[in-house]
Amino acid sequence: MKSVSRWSAREIDPRANTAFLSAIELIGPELYSVEERIREQSKAVDAGIEHYFEYAIGGSGKRLRPALALLAGGATGRVVSDHVDLAVILELIHIASLVHDDIMDGADKRRDRPTLNAKWGNSLTVLVGDVLFAHALRLSTKFPNAVSRRIADAAADVCTGEILQTQKRFDLNLPLSEYYRMVQMKTGALFSAATELGAYLSGSSPTVIGALRTYGDKVGIAYQVLDDCIDLVGDEEMIGKTLGTDLSCGKFTLPVLLLLQRSTPAQREELSSMLLADGGMDATVLLELVRSRGALTAAVAAGTLLVDEAEAALSVVQENRHAEALRSMTEYLRGVFGSLDTAG
Repeated sequence: MKSVSRWSAREIDPRANTAFLSAIELIGPELYSVEERIREQSKAVDAGIEHYFEYAIGGSGKRLRPALALLAGGATGRVVSDHVDLAVILELIHIASLVHDDIMDGADKRRDRPTLNAKWGNSLTVLVGDVLFAHALRLSTKFPNAVSRRIADAAADVCTGEILQTQKRFDLNLPLSEYYRMVQMKTGALFSAATELGAYLSGSSPTVIGALRTYGDKVGIAYQVLDDCIDLVGDEEMIGKTLGTDLSCGKFTLPVLLLLQRSTPAQREELSSMLLADGGMDATVLLELVRSRGALTAAVAAGTLLVDEAEAALSVVQENRHAEALRSMTEYLRGVFGSLDTAG
């Protein structure tokens, strides 16, 4: 089998990493408060399940949703305790969704450590995810009804998007419009809630709140496209989580859908047979095809366009350090997309 080089984060343009780190540094103290509050939540559940809960929330994720909530708050006013509370709630919902994702995908590693299902099995793990969802929504009741309802709607969208994606597994004729709709729900929903409510809690105008909702939505969808690409081309040891689960579970993500579109009828028939074969398609063969037929480049272009649209939405936001940091986040994503397209 021909050796195919794989992407790792070391290939990202250093300027993109610098942009990301500068944005995170700006909200460092507030993110520290978020981290502390997240870890405190294990004390808020029954002592009999505390250790499961503590393990679930103990991974060192990027905390992108909290970061965006805090940056949106700062871009439209001043970061206050309500923004920290919002950030904690959204991250708990996100963690809950990852717990359930890992069960459905059969993943055994996330953030360089065993998943909950790898340690304790699916039956217990799904219940831990349920408790995480319920606890996050319980915390949201401290906010006015409009805010808690928006958080609940976002949580429902995440779950609905996952259900729709599960229904569409192994669907070789999945339209791109349906793919984007599912991605908007399962990933974009929490990103847009973070930025929209960050602005709302600052008392922003409807125009600015809407613009930041658009920003979060576009960034969230772009981030999922990026994750889809990395699942195909990434180096598992360098990334620190189980890769290739989308393919093995029949989730035909953007690069695969574009590959199907770019294939001749004969190529499509052969590709379809490999994708639907027992045990799934060989990931190395698929990687070679998405590169050679331009599907990876097309997916990168689609993700980059979403990033550009997100940045354009910030035009109505008054310029300040936090607004500039939101632009730095798009610069980071653009840099990662660029590194994917040049790798290998």
